[in-house]
Amino acid sequence: MEPLSLEEASRRFGTGRRDPHGLLGVVGAGPKALATAAKSQVLRELGVRVPRVVVVEPHGVGANWTAVGGRTNGRPRLSTSPEKDLGFPYAADAYGPLTAEVNARMQRFSWAGYLVSRGEYATWVDSGRPSPRHSTWAAYLRWAADRMDFCLVRGTVCALEISGDQWEVTVEGVDGGEAVLLLDQMMISGPGPHDGVLSGDATRSVEDFWRRGLDTDAPEPSVAVVGGGETAAAITEYLMHEHAGSTTVISPQPVVYSRGEGYFENALYSRPERWRELSEQDRRDVISRTDRGVFSPRAIEAITTDARVEHRQGTVVSLRRDGGQTELVLSNPGRADRVLRFDVVIDATGARPDWFLELFGTVARKAVQRAIGDATDGVRSLERRIGEDLGLEGVVPRLLLPTLAGYEQGPGFANLSSLGLLSDRVLGAARRVRAVSTDPEPGSAGDALVSTAALGGGEA
Repeated sequence: MEPLSLEEASRRFGTGRRDPHGLLGVVGAGPKALATAAKSQVLRELGVRVPRVVVVEPHGVGANWTAVGGRTNGRPRLSTSPEKDLGFPYAADAYGPLTAEVNARMQRFSWAGYLVSRGEYATWVDSGRPSPRHSTWAAYLRWAADRMDFCLVRGTVCALEISGDQWEVTVEGVDGGEAVLLLDQMMISGPGPHDGVLSGDATRSVEDFWRRGLDTDAPEPSVAVVGGGETAAAITEYLMHEHAGSTTVISPQPVVYSRGEGYFENALYSRPERWRELSEQDRRDVISRTDRGVFSPRAIEAITTDARVEHRQGTVVSLRRDGGQTELVLSNPGRADRVLRFDVVIDATGARPDWFLELFGTVARKAVQRAIGDATDGVRSLERRIGEDLGLEGVVPRLLLPTLAGYEQGPGFANLSSLGLLSDRVLGAARRVRAVSTDPEPGSAGDALVSTAALGGGEA
């Protein structure tokens, strides 16, 4: 990893001078960015021409898994197996004759490799392979990043515009200042601002909760956690251990669902070839049981042992502060609205999946509108246009949206369940990649010709 100041990034990437490999910009230094950077490095070592990765991130690698990012305090446990690491599932035939070497080199960035480097692998296995805490997962990501060849620009992307055949990326530095970078492709990897869907001073945001706690004078406060996904699960589990009052989970579902993690569900993550054969309703049903609005089995097991945790079905349609408490109204179709009161209400409903559109300039907005046509169903219109390369079809230069790829390409691309496949799709999209290396590493493919069919990007 090569950290770059705003000035250095502007000098290297703001002049329009082309990198012979091309430049892939990524918003956010999380697992998706690192999986792509690692695979890019390995393929370039083997002589395959793929883009170099430039990551823009204000807080540092893996920040959203620490208190710095505002989505956790680092103590909740990872909801997926850490063995689904930056290279998983180490596809058996992704690169033709290069596949075995690609997989071997990706082991340098594996979860097992991280534990071995710390002398902790045997202990972890003997303990039953427990899910690590968020802070440990962040440490793994930093360890892997330190072994990678990519550029990290410390700053926040505040504007994205199309300029000719490149993306014009405006970055605001962490210490002030601004720079414009010209990159050939862009990938939006993170969840964006964690605003939730509720507003006003009657609720506590996720970031406020992890920073300030419950912050109430009530001796045994009643707490409502609004949301049915892993953010809500992490908060609920934390409250179960850290405060003596009651906790009510509020979500539209009739019960708090446990994520399906049997063989057949997991196989759709690792081998999504059958995914496109499913109907729209079947796909959305699978996603609702395996990704969105569900708690992990481990979280369910922990939470259901505590009688102070309960669930209420409904959608919060209004709320207000009243006498030191928050009064909220729950709505359910076919039933009368219900009024509930709590000392603290935490909005864990999650970020808007299309948050990045707010960054777009006029040309970029028009390109997206042309891509989705006259569709008026918001995020779903974007989801239906995600191609095999995880990019929004019809937008040039490429705009990669893996967080929206679950519906069209497979449920694992939107989360941590198939990071290796994600990087294969992203880096294998050019119509033909010529492996040219003037000074290849040992074991290089030299001048081997690799088609996009071998790289997971369609026909050559």
